[in-house]
Amino acid sequence: MLDVTSVVGGKVERSPDLSVSPCPRVTASIRGLLSPHLSFAASVFLLALFVSSIGAAAVQAPPPKQATSLSAEVAKKYVGRYELESGIIPVSTLDITFENNELWIKPSVLKKRRMIYKPAALKSANVFLDEISGAPYKFNRDEEGRIVSLAFQYEEAEYIAQRVELPPPSLKGNTTFRLKGYEGANVIVLSGSFNNWHQSQYVFGREGDEWICRIDLEPGKHAYKFIVDGNWILDPDNPNTEDDDYGVKNSVMSVAKAP
Repeated sequence: MLDVTSVVGGKVERSPDLSVSPCPRVTASIRGLLSPHLSFAASVFLLALFVSSIGAAAVQAPPPKQATSLSAEVAKKYVGRYELESGIIPVSTLDITFENNELWIKPSVLKKRRMIYKPAALKSANVFLDEISGAPYKFNRDEEGRIVSLAFQYEEAEYIAQRVELPPPSLKGNTTFRLKGYEGANVIVLSGSFNNWHQSQYVFGREGDEWICRIDLEPGKHAYKFIVDGNWILDPDNPNTEDDDYGVKNSVMSVAKAP
């Protein structure tokens, strides 16, 4: 314990009750500052200056700021399609794009929205927040650090969508499917009874002012739909439709046998 040295009426007085680390240099400095040879005003000024210098030295540097955004190089590693088996829940694909230096996600049947990056709050660099609902999206990696799946919530239950590599546009075959408009679409896919309603197999390519997909089909009747950024639509240029066993309406077409 050190003496408390105070200045009262121009005189130096001491009290034995100050809980300060008994550092000889500090004690000597305080006693030197409060020397009776100094005027009262000078002693008070020097004491205040000394105390403030100790407080400033004790302040620790603030911790480094956490990153609040991803570099384009890192962000693009999350870009791609993540797929859940069709029919389990309405959301079966989640397409992630990088636009205007931000990550966006388009779940099927839902509105496109931003993915908010807050690694400090979420304590993970692989978790993003849904801009609209606030629900988390968690990316999972394999042993080599590659992103392989995406965990998301739907109606308070968690689902895991596997990352899939989209093939190049399918532009060769005996049957051509066309879709006009949708200039701003990212991914358009053909799905039908001929490929067990696969969501990422036959990709459309842009030709002129329309989207084109060509595949080889066997003779017979085929049910199909187009998937535009995860949203299933009927072929607007084909009036022929049929309901399946579950009451879902699909476009239908017939391929004739070769003569």
